[in-house]
Amino acid sequence: MILKLIEAQAINVNITQSDLNAFEQAVRALTHNNFQDFNVRGYELTLTGYTITMARGSTKGLRVGDTIEVNDTKYNNGLYVVKTLTLTGIEVEETTPFIDETCEDGIVTKVAYPADIITGVKKLIEYDVKMGGKAGIKNGKNIERSECSYASAQFCDASSGRWDGYFKHQKSLGSRKY
Repeated sequence: MILKLIEAQAINVNITQSDLNAFEQAVRALTHNNFQDFNVRGYELTLTGYTITMARGSTKGLRVGDTIEVNDTKYNNGLYVVKTLTLTGIEVEETTPFIDETCEDGIVTKVAYPADIITGVKKLIEYDVKMGGKAGIKNGKNIERSECSYASAQFCDASSGRWDGYFKHQKSLGSRKY
């Protein structure tokens, strides 16, 4: 995850984990970057309960709280947060257990977001707190004979989904290897 819920709630007490998941999905889609650290990867996965076991690779380079991405499985592709680690196993923080499967082609990879992405998401949350109630009204709009005007934000408009102002530079970078 880009931010932990407790960090985000220090900025906006009303934010939920679902909101943070949406931020993460949008950032990954807008930047065309999965932020995978290819140096920390495991292969030939068995997923059962809340545990991922790797036949090849190790958990070296992972820490509790890190985000991982599971790919090339039939049922369990997605982003997960590391809860505990063994040499070849990862237990994830999840409310729903994995659908049991063994995947020769399955891959698990560490996800690492750079500081500018983390800062950008924090600024989006701050912007939503500051401007969220003012969305939709711009200069020149008359509402019952009174005029109301707010500054147009070029940075981003988190409440309407216009994120390109901040993350446009990330898109040009493409996939980065860390």
